[in-house]
Amino acid sequence: MRLSNKVAIVTGASRGIGYAIAQRFISEGAQVVLADIVDASEQAKTLSTATCRAIYVKTDVSSDIDVKALIQQTTSEFGCIDILVNNAGVEFAKTVVDTTESEWDYLMSVNLKGVFLCARAVIPLMQQQKKGVIINIASELGLVGEAGVAAYCASKGGVVMLSKALAIDHGPQGIRVNCLCPGPVATQLLEDVFASSSNPEEMRKSFESKTVLKRLGRPEDIAAAATFLASDDSAFMAGADLVIDGGWTAS
Repeated sequence: MRLSNKVAIVTGASRGIGYAIAQRFISEGAQVVLADIVDASEQAKTLSTATCRAIYVKTDVSSDIDVKALIQQTTSEFGCIDILVNNAGVEFAKTVVDTTESEWDYLMSVNLKGVFLCARAVIPLMQQQKKGVIINIASELGLVGEAGVAAYCASKGGVVMLSKALAIDHGPQGIRVNCLCPGPVATQLLEDVFASSSNPEEMRKSFESKTVLKRLGRPEDIAAAATFLASDDSAFMAGADLVIDGGWTAS
């Protein structure tokens, strides 16, 4: 197992990509903390095995107090933190003109500030250990644009560049930072975006048609890539943005 004896935090782990990553990490031998503002205590019970524990810690990643408590509780429970996956995120489908200031601030506080707060809190521990892995879940829409999701594109572009800056600053200390850039993945978050459009089915078909594989991604697809980045299989990767989008950006 590639993550034996590792301790991982996965934010936004109650469902979708985050849950799939937590599930895969457990199967690879890690102890996992499911951090989410939504109660994931039942998910933690489901994931736990005889040798690998999963626990739930209620966390609002946009709150510095919550993030510090998450780090403290994790170290108290497991003694260290080897892997941080910044997955928590929100999305809505609006142009800049239609986006209110409060909507903009909310999305940025979760998608970008949350990554900053979690990284800032965990890096000192990883510096003491002289090793660690941080994986930030960005998006292909942090690399290319898309109509009607301006704030989301801006936030994920920020995650991509923050990941590179973190890798440059902390790679020499043994901390590898990379980001994943998923394309459209069949999660509740994307379903909510479809539902908010004037023609959900047409929007779904449009997303599928833009991939060269002609389908939406699965959370398990992203979990497999996250496991690769968390493991020693990616030991020479730092500051990378790994695109997993079914060929969307290639076309």
